Amino acid sequence: MDLSKLKAFVVVAEELNFRKSAEILGMSQPPLTRLIASLEEELGTSLFERTTRHVKLTGAGVFLLKEGKEILNRAQGLESEIRALGKMKAGKISIAFSSTGFLANLPKIIREFQDRFPKIKIELQQETRSAIVKGLKSGRFDAGFLEGSLKEENFQFHPVQDENLGVLLPKNHPLSRRKEIEFKELKDETIILHPKKDNKDFYETISYLFVQAGIKPLTYVKKDHESCPLLVATGKGVSLTIAATQNFAPTETRFVPIKKLYLPVSVFWENENTNASLKTFLSFVVENHALSNGKPECLMDVMRL
Repeated sequence: MDLSKLKAFVVVAEELNFRKSAEILGMSQPPLTRLIASLEEELGTSLFERTTRHVKLTGAGVFLLKEGKEILNRAQGLESEIRALGKMKAGKISIAFSSTGFLANLPKIIREFQDRFPKIKIELQQETRSAIVKGLKSGRFDAGFLEGSLKEENFQFHPVQDENLGVLLPKNHPLSRRKEIEFKELKDETIILHPKKDNKDFYETISYLFVQAGIKPLTYVKKDHESCPLLVATGKGVSLTIAATQNFAPTETRFVPIKKLYLPVSVFWENENTNASLKTFLSFVVENHALSNGKPECLMDVMRL
């Protein structure tokens, strides 16, 4: 089905008059009649019921009218966006990210986007979760890469990568020799946590995960000047983290995945942001994202179990 046939059908379906529709389309009535007949033959069903006095839609015609209008509107919008992109001389996007957001494929995304759109300048800023949310609301940031979810009604998001969740252990820890572990095996460990103020949702989800598993672990809340990997390396406890952090962890530590748990990382943006360069960037992110088949259990969904 091509768009010209679909456009002709929508006009006839709205007017329910072949003569008037032909005038609107700038053609004579016989070719229009043949075009609609060709579309019906192509789809293998009647779209109109015709009598000498009336023309009305069949059930299939009603459905095609609704869907067809959406397709045509999307095609028109896409054409406008492509034309605007072709005329774009320069642009700028301000992107904020958390440490986890950075590790979840962000450098690769930025590098490939800049290769394709060298005229768009990207400003990158690492911030805390709360600072990113405030920045998106105020317009300081166009987009933010964050782990987990946000409850803000005015935000939209698109998944970027699902990071395997695991535990960072001292190298000589008995569990460090394992390829993966069950979450309940952490029952006797001291868990190193960021302060609740840094990421309330993640903190509460982790806490609930322990409650659900029937575990009451000892906890160590890191101070602002302390580093979780170094705390692990010096025997203060173990840290729940993502697989990518092992590339930056001390050699005295080892990352072991937790069975069936992952942490989703997404790009968030404010609904009313009209930055044309942002639209281009988001289209690029969507184009390059492919979710893996057979996803494991999402950590942020634990609260809903």
